[in-house]
Amino acid sequence: MKIQLKQFDVLQSTNVTAVAFAKDGAPEGTVIVAERQNGGRGRRNRVWNSPLGGLWFTVILRPHIDPQYVAQVTLLAGVAVAQALRQIYQTDEITIKWPNDLLLRGKKVCGILSEMQLDENGAIDYAIVGIGINVALNPEDFPEDLKGIAASLNASFNKNYTCGYVLDNILREFDFLYQQWLIKGANIVISLWKKLNCTLGKQVLVKDNDEVIFSGEVISIDETGAIIVRSKEGELQSFDFGEISIR
Repeated sequence: MKIQLKQFDVLQSTNVTAVAFAKDGAPEGTVIVAERQNGGRGRRNRVWNSPLGGLWFTVILRPHIDPQYVAQVTLLAGVAVAQALRQIYQTDEITIKWPNDLLLRGKKVCGILSEMQLDENGAIDYAIVGIGINVALNPEDFPEDLKGIAASLNASFNKNYTCGYVLDNILREFDFLYQQWLIKGANIVISLWKKLNCTLGKQVLVKDNDEVIFSGEVISIDETGAIIVRSKEGELQSFDFGEISIR
């Protein structure tokens, strides 16, 4: 995959811009990067605070896979970012929380938001992977509602890495893992995800639109990216939507 950076001072959202580029035929490997976003969004259209000091970017992909497996791209991105950040900051405390967050000591340092578009034949036209990372933010500048649940990497490790340096390392890891995934399939991503996650074996509340719809222990993850949860009564259910709270 040939990486082509498209860098901007400020965008509404790197995902919005990436969609426009993808619809206009931008090749796989195009990466939209913004120093700031003024309309960044997370899951369920939640506002994603995106000031200077954070790393905000979106990767355009055009994988030739069955659309039912496109959620593996989110798992792949989580693994790539986690491995790169662990190496940069020399830590094993960065973990992946299903479906799309990276945590440091229980606090969020990264969010991932993927989207897909099918062509007229039902095949994947493009997939985009939006990634936001709290690299060099000042924790004192976090909004009040985030101060207890989010963290800044540089501040946490007393480092001074630039967003550009972190991006280069992540894209190198992402490209390598993406090529391996295309060749070897889901197992390589899922096996790595299982080693890096903080979700398997935990008691969770499964939520949809902030409403609890199931509770139990996460016992596995399948090749579509869905988690499998076992209730205390022994009932098994899989979820490829929603989010979880770890109890």
